[in-house]
Amino acid sequence: MFSGFSHVMMWTNDFDRALKWYTETLGCQVLFSAAPHYAALRLDAAGVNIALHPSEAGGKDVGHGPMPYFKTDNIEETLKALEAKGIKVGKIQQEGPTKFASFWDSEGNALGVQQ
Repeated sequence: MFSGFSHVMMWTNDFDRALKWYTETLGCQVLFSAAPHYAALRLDAAGVNIALHPSEAGGKDVGHGPMPYFKTDNIEETLKALEAKGIKVGKIQQEGPTKFASFWDSEGNALGVQQ
């Protein structure tokens, strides 16, 4: 089902401010940026990828913690397998070649899967 850890999604209210903070304050390297829609960052010192994404208007994502993403080779099959276990899954979205979707744990915490 999962083939590894992908990244941690950090939801933003102010994309430009967040990008500046993660690069200048935390020292992340920008791998890809399509401001104000998405940025992929790398924090080499911690060995982790961080993604910045604006929250939907009025969304409650910001301030509720990060969202870990898992890698998969086939997102459709993975979501079907999760649903078969009674797990709530979201719709597949796509930005460029990357497909991703959310699913939720027993406490309502969002997790992500990316192909």
